[in-house]
Amino acid sequence: MFHQCGEDPEKLLARPTRKLRGRTSHLLVEGNDKLGGLVWAFSIPAARTCPGMTPCCARECYARQSRFRFPAVKAALRRNLAAARREDFAWRMAREIAARNVRTLRVHVAGDFFAPAYVGKWVGVARACPGVRFFAYTRSWRVEAIRGPLEVFASLPNVRLWYSADRDTGPPPAVPDGVRVAWLETEADEEVPDAADLVFRPRRLRKTPNPRVPLPLVCPADADGPGKVTCGSCGECWR
Repeated sequence: MFHQCGEDPEKLLARPTRKLRGRTSHLLVEGNDKLGGLVWAFSIPAARTCPGMTPCCARECYARQSRFRFPAVKAALRRNLAAARREDFAWRMAREIAARNVRTLRVHVAGDFFAPAYVGKWVGVARACPGVRFFAYTRSWRVEAIRGPLEVFASLPNVRLWYSADRDTGPPPAVPDGVRVAWLETEADEEVPDAADLVFRPRRLRKTPNPRVPLPLVCPADADGPGKVTCGSCGECWR
């Protein structure tokens, strides 16, 4: 069952009781227009799970727009959040990763790390699946109680964690080893700090050049250049 997941039931993936297992739907989605076909994703409802949210990211949040407003999508995200709060989440996630032969997983296309214990569950999943690459962007570094577990998660060799930042947060005051900074540009002439390793541009700004932002810093999917670039074909964030 666990192809690339090395089971450690005593410490990480203790088998849940029969009552907890039940009949449940899939948690993971295989890609989307931006991720491409190589990257799987797990998401939960945006905003309500984002303790580090800022006015900037709330205004620009793509996870509260477009298809995320469809009733079926909202229902799926609520189911995922309910699953994330259960004690058997790490076991269930690692089991699905193995069964569906997932190699690269983006944690939270929508939503964020909402509690220290929840981050701990992802630490367990990543440790149990050493052959899988996990990557995530988070503003929960702003919450002191969550910051420590995030640093543990980021320290794992198969995890690529990004601290998300913007004009409201300013550059993170301390960036642990192995963590990079993703900056959300919200104005056409915004100056991006030297601490930024990557810049995301909202759709409304993609056709407006910003001479203050070197093009190599801009996410290729947000650069409005020729050709279709996806997370799977680029890999800068997770390789």
